[in-house]
Amino acid sequence: MTLKVQPLKGIFKPKDYRTMLQEAEDYSYYKLNILILFVISVCVYVVSGVLGIGTESLSKELPSVSSHAFEARKQLFLVGRLLQGILIPCVFLFGSALYYYAFINGGFRKLVIAQMNIFGIFLIEKIIQIPLFLLLNIDVTSNIFSFGIIAQYMTNNEVIIHFLGEITLFRIAMLVYSYYYLSRIVEVRKKTLIIAISILFLLYWIFASFMSYIKIGFFF
Repeated sequence: MTLKVQPLKGIFKPKDYRTMLQEAEDYSYYKLNILILFVISVCVYVVSGVLGIGTESLSKELPSVSSHAFEARKQLFLVGRLLQGILIPCVFLFGSALYYYAFINGGFRKLVIAQMNIFGIFLIEKIIQIPLFLLLNIDVTSNIFSFGIIAQYMTNNEVIIHFLGEITLFRIAMLVYSYYYLSRIVEVRKKTLIIAISILFLLYWIFASFMSYIKIGFFF
């Protein structure tokens, strides 16, 4: 059976798509969809950077730095956004698939295709965040879909606030979808699979919260 790779179908019609992925022996539009996801990722990150989303730490530094240093920070921020747009799909699509391939087995291409659905949810969240952050003038820690708002009422610890700000309803959906797909395409005990997925997402959230916490001036 040849599966036509369609990440959107994998998100919105997961039951049918999971069955087809499980039974597939060959795949069409595999490389094309990888390219499309990379292009969308780069566009989303560059556009959000140009619109100033995530530049809160830069704005705070404005009174204390020279105009030259501030411009250098802005350029570094945009370069960082471009690199994020390239590196994040690499991690989500290939890094995650390699992690699962190494620890819980399964066909590598099937794992990558499953990860396309997960990364698709991630991109949908990022696209929704652009108008949301601009209209409400908020940052990641005040995202209405995250636990960051609750964390701000519970503690003043910025590390905890940033960590919980990275845990959103979309990220939880990504975790659930990961289990939903992997439970069919890999042969492993459910407990082992849950632990493997949980460890990976925990590492993602810790790294993402650390990166959102650090200030741009740290690099100068």
